[in-house]
Amino acid sequence: MPKFPTLGAAFAVAALFAAPAHAQFKIRAGAETQIVQHVNNPDSTTWLTDQWRPSLVGMVGFSLIPWLSLDAELAQTFIKNSSNLTTVRLGATLEPPVLPFYVRAAIPIQVSDPVFTSMRAGIGTTFGVPVAKIYLEFDADFPLSGNGHSFGDQQTFSLGGGLQLNL
Repeated sequence: MPKFPTLGAAFAVAALFAAPAHAQFKIRAGAETQIVQHVNNPDSTTWLTDQWRPSLVGMVGFSLIPWLSLDAELAQTFIKNSSNLTTVRLGATLEPPVLPFYVRAAIPIQVSDPVFTSMRAGIGTTFGVPVAKIYLEFDADFPLSGNGHSFGDQQTFSLGGGLQLNL
C-alpha cells in the first residue's frame, strides 16, 4: 500500500515555497576568499593562487523596508603561517524588487591586530525558495585609515557565497 504525505508535510512544503510577505530578518552563513589584493606602495599584487585567504562569514540583517536592510557581519579570515584576522562589517543592502541582483555597502572594521577600517562595496545575487536562498557576492575593499593605511593605498577584491535565511 503506497504511503501518502501527511497534511503536516504538505503544509511544511507549502510554507517553504510561499513568499514571506515582508521578511523582517535575514541570517547568512557562508565563506569568501580574496581573489586579488593590490598594494600601491610598495607596488605589489597578490592573487588567489599566490596566497589563499579563506574566510568564514556570518551576517544578520533587519529590513527597514522590503528592499533595504541594515546588516552586521562577522568574518574570520584564515592566513597560512600568520595570525587569523577578525573583521566586523556594518552596512546596508539595497535589493531592488524587479532586478535580479542586490548592492551592498559596508564599513569593515578589522578588530584583530592590526586594527584599521575600510570601505566595502559589493554586488550579488540570490536564488532559491524565498525563505532559504543561496547567495553569491563580489566585493571590493578600500582602506580608510589605521595601521599606516590611507584612503586608496590598497585594493582587495573578494568572492563569496553561502546560505541566506529570510525570516
